[in-house]
Amino acid sequence: MKRRAAIAVFLISASAGATAISDYEKMPSSKQDDIVVNFIDKMTTDIRAKNPDLAVKIRNWFAVKEEGRELPEGFERLLVELGALDLAAKDGKADLAKIQIESVIVYLVKQKFMPGAPGSAARK
Repeated sequence: MKRRAAIAVFLISASAGATAISDYEKMPSSKQDDIVVNFIDKMTTDIRAKNPDLAVKIRNWFAVKEEGRELPEGFERLLVELGALDLAAKDGKADLAKIQIESVIVYLVKQKFMPGAPGSAARK
């Protein structure tokens, strides 16, 4: 039940104040960081009421940089995913004006923390 509630919160959070990747990539890096941080803060605040442990794990994945890394693991995954989307767009397989950065973050969180959830890849 907690998993379904968290998924619902993710989907609701993703649609609030959405930013297309095409717009996001035109912004200065400080503005990009603000968008990601603010979205993760809102998402984890919404989740905290139903699943505080999950909220902390998500926040830490994006906020805590492990020794020897330049960025937190969540941010690294976000950059990899954005790079893959850029390549897909160059091949005509993705429209960055129709994909929201918030949706990409939700997708990554679902992959990492709920691999069996609908819409997430079954990765370990």
